[in-house]
Amino acid sequence: MTRAFYFFLTFVLFYHIAGHTHSDKPMVLLLSFDGFRWDYLLKHNLTNFNSIKKNGTHAEYMINSFSTVTFPNHWTLVTGLYEESHGIIQNIMYDPVLNKTFNLGMPETYTKEWFGQNKLTEPIWATNQKAGNGRYSAAEWLGSNLEFSGQNITTAKNPINFGAIYFDEPDHYGHLYGPDSKEIAEKLQELDGDLGYLLDQLKSHHLFDKVNLIITSDHGMDSISEKTVIFLEDYIDDNLYDAYGSRACYSIFVKDATNIELVYQKFKAIKNIDVYKKDEIPESLRYKYNVRIGDMILVSHLGYAMYLKKIPIDWTLTNGDHGYYNNETSMFPIFLAHGPAFKKSYKSRVFNNVDLYPLMCFILGVQPAYNNGTLENVIDMLVFKVANQNIQQNFIFVLLLLIPAVLVGMTGMFVCFTIKNSPKGTVMTEYGYDTISNCEDGEIEGVNNDQSRLIA
Repeated sequence: MTRAFYFFLTFVLFYHIAGHTHSDKPMVLLLSFDGFRWDYLLKHNLTNFNSIKKNGTHAEYMINSFSTVTFPNHWTLVTGLYEESHGIIQNIMYDPVLNKTFNLGMPETYTKEWFGQNKLTEPIWATNQKAGNGRYSAAEWLGSNLEFSGQNITTAKNPINFGAIYFDEPDHYGHLYGPDSKEIAEKLQELDGDLGYLLDQLKSHHLFDKVNLIITSDHGMDSISEKTVIFLEDYIDDNLYDAYGSRACYSIFVKDATNIELVYQKFKAIKNIDVYKKDEIPESLRYKYNVRIGDMILVSHLGYAMYLKKIPIDWTLTNGDHGYYNNETSMFPIFLAHGPAFKKSYKSRVFNNVDLYPLMCFILGVQPAYNNGTLENVIDMLVFKVANQNIQQNFIFVLLLLIPAVLVGMTGMFVCFTIKNSPKGTVMTEYGYDTISNCEDGEIEGVNNDQSRLIA
């Protein structure tokens, strides 16, 4: 990403050149540095990143979603949906309904049928702009070329109050040289300088204390080597299945359903990988209920890399990977924030990346779309006046909900009192006494109190 683009975003979009004015709505700028592992901040002296950490809000790390790869987690960050819910489950994936393959290396596949599989999916820039009243968004992000909820990102003629920028580093250098290399250290210093330039631009245009800046990432990085490689063709005929995904996680579609058990057992015999049939995938991964997840998945143990075939590999330029379980510490990304909505010098508790979407909606003052996030997990990092302002805005709505609830409760108390004074097993109605069915205390017939997850 060039400094010219920083200038374009901060000066042209945030700062309306014609009138030298900016948006009067709450402003959020979301930055994601691909593959920025949480402990890079501890291992390297990154002046500008650490300045935001020290003077704003930060979490020790953020918990990303499984599978810990780029496209799925970046779509989660801006929609608040788990991967099984929004449908972007890998950088390379197959959809048996569409009978098509998505590939991050093929921009022609970046279409609504992939990013909008779940009709409830709505990225934050669309949510913001849909609220109207002078709210405009701009984004350099995957999926930002598509229309959602009738919204396209704005042009430079309007000052925006939401912006999002994606940076492809330090992920690329992490893959090439590994997370502990001198090359990654140099790249991090370069990125720190770029962030410093952006901060200077915000300050020079009197925006630094008005914009709510959020800095995060999609995943971390771990080391791989020739000693930890697994060639799947050594164990199983690859004509039996199709595989989609990455070296750390594959979704397996068995070509002949009668061979599912055979393929499963073959994979189970391989050391240093976990194999799950689709119905065996742990609920905790939130990675089961989508047609784009195959008959089974393979997950490498940390530091191991799966290849479908034996191919020539340049191990001088293949030293890092991600995609492993999202409870592995080396997969955790960063979270830093600064601005009028955030507390100063505050360390937040760890939270899930799905919680970022409702947080941004709260700050922007807009109604969130359906999402898997929980605002309560992140509300503590906000200053009281921001939280109080939004609470006041919602108070009337809550009150309107409570009034009928109180009336219903009073009616219920009256009915209970009446039942106590009625023959056992009956309830008084306007037509006299009717028999009622016997239910356990607190149980209502025909009602399942389980909350089903939001799925595609």
